Amino acid sequence: MAAQRETVGVHQMAGETLGERLRMLRRERGFSIADLARTSAVPASTISKIENGLLNPSLVHAINLASALDANLGFLVDRARTRVARSAVVRRGQRGRRDFPEMSMVLEDLNIGFVPGLLEARIGTIGPETHSGSELMSHPGEELVHVLEGSVVFDIDGEVHRLAQGDSLHFKCDIPHRWTNPSKDKAVLLWVFSDGLSF
Repeated sequence: MAAQRETVGVHQMAGETLGERLRMLRRERGFSIADLARTSAVPASTISKIENGLLNPSLVHAINLASALDANLGFLVDRARTRVARSAVVRRGQRGRRDFPEMSMVLEDLNIGFVPGLLEARIGTIGPETHSGSELMSHPGEELVHVLEGSVVFDIDGEVHRLAQGDSLHFKCDIPHRWTNPSKDKAVLLWVFSDGLSF
């Protein structure tokens, strides 16, 4: 995966920062910062800055860290998803939110309050004339994308899919892929991810 520009800033949710969640997960897995850097291909200095609230990760670094920690990308926006729950209602104003200015994208979490499991769902708002990066990315699991507004183009290892409002795409995430919004209007996507567990 290609490294992308990171954004400086501190992101807090419900009194817990992304850096604190990252540090907790790293320690739970028994990783030192150097171990995590080797496993994720994210520089140790970057991980240290994220943990100390000095840097927000790019989406590519976030994916790499989640994969290395055997965690779902939901750890980025998780508020308190540790309680046992049979169901969880997420009101519009309760969604966890992460901004990725380097690609003019906002991700809103639809899973707040539910124990992390097989599925993760996001609403992604993508700015006009932007993309996920110049190189293809890959990560475990499956991905389903449904276009709520606008249009988007997905490149799945050279196979190009142009999606308009109402269209959906389902693919294996370990196949190298990228997305582009080439239009002058924003695109709003419903993204559903699996964590790759098999039964």
